[in-house]
Amino acid sequence: MIRAAIVDDDKQAIEEIASYIKRFCGETGCEITCTGFSDAIGFLERSHSFDVVFLDIEMPLINGMRAAEKLRETNESIALIFVTNTAKYAVNGYSVGAIDYLLKPVRYARFAALMKKTVRLLGTSADTDIMLRTSGGMRRIPLSSVVYVEIREHLLVWHTESGNAETWGSLKEAEKSLPQDAFSRCNHSCVVSLSHVADITGDRVTLRDGTQLAVSHSKKKNFIARYTALCGGKGN
Repeated sequence: MIRAAIVDDDKQAIEEIASYIKRFCGETGCEITCTGFSDAIGFLERSHSFDVVFLDIEMPLINGMRAAEKLRETNESIALIFVTNTAKYAVNGYSVGAIDYLLKPVRYARFAALMKKTVRLLGTSADTDIMLRTSGGMRRIPLSSVVYVEIREHLLVWHTESGNAETWGSLKEAEKSLPQDAFSRCNHSCVVSLSHVADITGDRVTLRDGTQLAVSHSKKKNFIARYTALCGGKGN
């Protein structure tokens, strides 16, 4: 189940996106719930309850760009899509990790194409968890919160949005337990969640939380290919 928030001071605009979501679910079989907010303040108080947000840029009190900046201070994982009357405001979307933008009046064909990309970026359902055997016992972690996994000797460190978890095992075993279309090895010691990638430049990959990891020459081609495929054929 994917949880969507629609933030817009125009009630009709919220209803339009909600109807598009319903139509998209009917056509694709995806399960998506949606909640509307008439201002950004109410949404920001509940942002961790959602997987994707459609955020209007031109709003009173707090505009969409400022709201996105505040959102990223506490929530790096939510998929962000701007909705705007003019594209000039959306060009700064990269600075806050926006996937893309929708131009009003929103056309369903454009919406559906962007939703397909967003579903791929989110990976599997937001309800999917992975069970880890740690020294403190079994621990359930949402798959969507895993940022990357690294091996330190024989100790696996699972870097997640809520902190680190350590388990014994091999990176190869960890890699097999993760969906191949959503994770990829960037070097000998790290497997990365592709939905958490912000940029790939040279021999470095930058994650949305600011972490930088090396990309080895032997892994680079496959890593970029998987990332590009997840982004719907459009890299950074």
